[in-house]
Amino acid sequence: MNDDTAQERFAAIMRFPKRAALISGILVPLTAAVNLFVLEDTSMPLFAVTVISAVVCLLAMVNVIRYSPRVMARLSSLAPHVGGRFTLWKAGAGGYAGVPFAYGAEHERFGMLNYDVRGVPIEIGHLSSQVSARYRAPTGRRHPYVVVRLPERMPHMILSFGHLSRVLGVRVAPDQWHRSQRVDVGFARRGRLFVGDGGEHVARAFFSPEMVQLLQRTGRYFDVEIKDRNLYLFPSAPVTAGAERRRAEKLELIEELATSVAGSKVWELVRRQSRGTGPRYEALRADIARSVAIVFGIAGVFAVVLSLIVLNARGLLG
Repeated sequence: MNDDTAQERFAAIMRFPKRAALISGILVPLTAAVNLFVLEDTSMPLFAVTVISAVVCLLAMVNVIRYSPRVMARLSSLAPHVGGRFTLWKAGAGGYAGVPFAYGAEHERFGMLNYDVRGVPIEIGHLSSQVSARYRAPTGRRHPYVVVRLPERMPHMILSFGHLSRVLGVRVAPDQWHRSQRVDVGFARRGRLFVGDGGEHVARAFFSPEMVQLLQRTGRYFDVEIKDRNLYLFPSAPVTAGAERRRAEKLELIEELATSVAGSKVWELVRRQSRGTGPRYEALRADIARSVAIVFGIAGVFAVVLSLIVLNARGLLG
């Protein structure tokens, strides 16, 4: 892959949110002006277009800023300091199977830094994808990630601090995993650990008191997923976005976690179990019924609020 092709692919990834920001940014003042100064009565459909355009514009601008060439350049500049390699673009999910990689279509990775910490491979990168092959989100889908390579295969676990379900720093949905697979290892309310059936004893061995303390600090910035031989960290914003102090703190946490994971005593247990056919680990299960109830509940609230706005606009509310 030559540099020109990588630059073109990165530009194509960023072109979609830029266009969404531009078009929606024009629609917001235009539709608002028509409603306020042209029409005699407020048009609720036009009002809805204004609100939706404003949300799309805000989300698109966040993507443009968070994944800008400047942010990519910060990550690239780290490569010589850590003895790593920076890659601007690669096609596909790279064999990764964490939550953002497992869903959607047209996966592309961009802005990737690969390096080792005491022999442990680390990749800091960004994932671009679409909702499906047929449907494209107005602003695209972007996910920053970190992958730490594990010495052995582990059961599927997700330690949620709410970062994967946040929009602009606000948590918009609860965890989707089935509550019967939740395991208490000492995080209390700070984090929720879900473990695939058959992996509970490995999880309790891995999450020692020292590891729990480290991951509680890690949870300030990241959600954690462990699947097969990869540990994934999913932040709300790219690792190299934000203030310099926060960037440095996130990088220190990543390297401290990689070192602690490599030195964990759980690998002795995992190696003993892996002799012969090895243990059978089940996948995490989504709580479908709860998710459907939440979706319909949000839709119901939205319908009630919109109905009240319409009734008030028509003077039917006292």
